[in-house]
Amino acid sequence: MSTINFTQVAKTYGDVRALDRVDLTVREGEFVALLGPSGCGKSTLLNLVAGFEKLSEGTMSFDGRPVTKPGPDRGVVFQEAALLPWLSVWENVVFGPKVQRISRAEYEPRATEILRIVGLENFHAALPVQLSGGMRQRVGIARAFVMQPRALLMDEPFGALDAQTRLSMQALLLDVWQSLKTTVLFVTHDIDEAILLADRVCVMTARPGRITRDIPITLPRPRTLDALTSAEFTRFKAEIMAEMRGVH
Repeated sequence: MSTINFTQVAKTYGDVRALDRVDLTVREGEFVALLGPSGCGKSTLLNLVAGFEKLSEGTMSFDGRPVTKPGPDRGVVFQEAALLPWLSVWENVVFGPKVQRISRAEYEPRATEILRIVGLENFHAALPVQLSGGMRQRVGIARAFVMQPRALLMDEPFGALDAQTRLSMQALLLDVWQSLKTTVLFVTHDIDEAILLADRVCVMTARPGRITRDIPITLPRPRTLDALTSAEFTRFKAEIMAEMRGVH
């Protein structure tokens, strides 16, 4: 079943055409990375499927239904975790289930397990100000996964982190995704990150954004950071770099 489907999608802001005739299908359980320069429309595509914006042309569906508004079936993780600063780690993570009126008996064991998976089981009572940037992003990821979304939409979630923390977060995301197999649409401008994480890398042109190449990444799974130094990884990187030079 196609979880996310864009057909000839365009988005305009006044006289500015941000996206132009985008065709993209993300199948259930896939991890797809959108790769391109700043301003190419990657985040706009994400915002469309999240229901934050309306398309200007074409059609877009999620699980076969048109997207008209945000919903708990699509979790979103932003570059900044955007945690509620007056709530603890636990309260931030369970905020969504409470708003959706999910019973405590249902969400509590799930939240406990997700916090264990992301390595924050000992930080239930901590406030966001007491956490590092990487830890705050872990809370953001836990908050999205606790809703059991059909798809996870990630907008450069590690872009503000230092290099070492970013690698740690990439390894964490690989572990979590390989465990839960949630459909993921991931926005990045980092080639290494896209190759390491994704089943497919979709290379976008500069504005107006179009998908110029859809490259399957055949690195074996489960993946670890060791993949970054493999000969096959280097081959994919050279191919994608050549593609990006050609379109930009």
